[in-house]
Amino acid sequence: MKYTLLLSIAVSTLLVSCSKKDGDKGPSDEDILHKKVEDIIPQKYLDTLQRLKLNINGGVTPPNVEGSYSIRPSILDTSNIDTDSPGTEFHPGIVHFSGQNSKDFSIKLIGEHFVGISDTSIATAISGSGNDFTVYGKIKSVNGSKSAIIALIITATKDGDHLRNFKIGIINIDNSNGAGVFIPEGKGRVAHDQDLISEKITSKKAATENSRVESLSIRHLGLIYQ
Repeated sequence: MKYTLLLSIAVSTLLVSCSKKDGDKGPSDEDILHKKVEDIIPQKYLDTLQRLKLNINGGVTPPNVEGSYSIRPSILDTSNIDTDSPGTEFHPGIVHFSGQNSKDFSIKLIGEHFVGISDTSIATAISGSGNDFTVYGKIKSVNGSKSAIIALIITATKDGDHLRNFKIGIINIDNSNGAGVFIPEGKGRVAHDQDLISEKITSKKAATENSRVESLSIRHLGLIYQ
């Protein structure tokens, strides 16, 4: 009798355990995306950019945005830097998206002329729904002996082959080795593409455009300027 009772308890425990395991589907898409974004930009800095009127397109069904796009030029919308003036023109830029993965919300991001000549993201994610999307990138930018960790957030709407209403937010999230070169930690800027349409470009055209603008003495979004 005692053996039968113990066997019954053991079988019941096993069934409950298996039931829990079978019902455990792991983290949701929302949880996966949230963790990725947290690893890229601390919430307090994302909040700062949102206070500067950078809209964030949430959701776990972003459009495919792979390709290269021309931002000519970037015009300052808002900033929490006292010496900045809305309407300031910044260096024309190019953004490259590749390797977009709909399962883990990863995407590769390379920017040109936003903080430096080339800004390669060391951690990136994408959110969105319909044609609206937001890409979150974290870059380590080096300028001589100085460096900083910069969050670069891009939000736009996919419109055929091009992007519409492109906005970019840049904020310094670690300036421990960047004093005097990069904008201070916690300081950020939000800018838009001047004509509101960011054209998709070929690699050949991108190289041509870069060679034409590299010599221009125009401010970069992530750097201090006088």
